[in-house]
Amino acid sequence: MRIGELARRLGINPKTLRYWEEVGLLPPPLRNSSGYRIYTEEHLKLCEFILKAKSVGFKLEEIKEIISLKLSGETPCGCVEERIKEKIEEIDKLIEELRSRKRLLEGLLRERRDVPASVCPIIESIG
Repeated sequence: MRIGELARRLGINPKTLRYWEEVGLLPPPLRNSSGYRIYTEEHLKLCEFILKAKSVGFKLEEIKEIISLKLSGETPCGCVEERIKEKIEEIDKLIEELRSRKRLLEGLLRERRDVPASVCPIIESIG
């Protein structure tokens, strides 16, 4: 299949496929006599994997590492498990940071500021 068809099947822009090829996520497809890229079902499956991995927060560099492990004959599931654990830790940290920011903002709403300020005493009162 050509790049437009693959992109339509995946619901992405053809430029995304070219970029993934450029950065080494996708192996270069064969080209027909006119120079058009010809993608296989394997390309489709690999792209679906990339999209699923991105949907749960994997970065392209991490996805590339996982694909490289697979292509070298290794089972990448151990690597994936470690990355998932790291992502859970990152999410937990982010949740705590957001809760802290929410408490700060709620406090700013509760406290009345009737003092002179250059712009707004609510924001300027942040310690």
